[in-house]
Amino acid sequence: MITELLVFIYVLLAIFLGVRIFTKTLSWFAETDRTVVPVSTASMVGWGFLAFFLALILEAIVLYSFRGGTTAFVLLAILVGPIEEGAKLLPFVAKRKETPMRRWSLTVKTAFVFGSIEAVMYFLLLISRGNLLGALFRMIVMMFHVAWTAVALEDALRGSLMKGYLRASLLHGLYDAPMLLLYAGNSAGVPLILAGIWAIVYLYHSIDGAFEFAVSYARKAVARRNESDVEEYSEEISMENGETWENGGEEDPRELTSSP
Repeated sequence: MITELLVFIYVLLAIFLGVRIFTKTLSWFAETDRTVVPVSTASMVGWGFLAFFLALILEAIVLYSFRGGTTAFVLLAILVGPIEEGAKLLPFVAKRKETPMRRWSLTVKTAFVFGSIEAVMYFLLLISRGNLLGALFRMIVMMFHVAWTAVALEDALRGSLMKGYLRASLLHGLYDAPMLLLYAGNSAGVPLILAGIWAIVYLYHSIDGAFEFAVSYARKAVARRNESDVEEYSEEISMENGETWENGGEEDPRELTSSP
């Protein structure tokens, strides 16, 4: 009875906070697009599909290695976070020559594409089985993927991508584990469901801080670049003034006193 009640609270909370995370993320996208140079649609879609299908292949290997049994779902519950969060962080790692905020922007949009593909696929699958509520639920929580990636990238911008990856993987895994195990017919324990509830609440309270840090980082980067440009311009002006004083088309004073 307690397990069923906790599962109900877990799903209800995921829906309620999922809607809030969805709207928050859209609002932050508008803010970051004004602060960071936007990435091309082709680039974000390409990386999104690459990340999604890489994760899909790895998860399929786990499932088919154990013929989709309970052991497979237990392993998937453990590995789904590291697999999917690692796949979504690929552009941040691959684009090392780009500025940190360009990489951030591309990676966050990659996560958005990743979540959108997953949501559409689940929506069509669940609709085909007559599960309208489940289909709507998957569409609502699609922005969780963006939120997990934003959390990972906050630590990356602070200097520790591995810390961010592990934190996002843990939150993702704790969110997915209860439903994966229940779907497999394995009675998810009370502590695991409570951990899933904690992961949802933690994610909700972390998303604003993750995006705020990114916006602040971008603005500081712009300010440093502008300050550097001003300094370089001042140095150029100083050099030009010095050259004008010495060789600005007038006779060198020393030549006036020299012997013919």
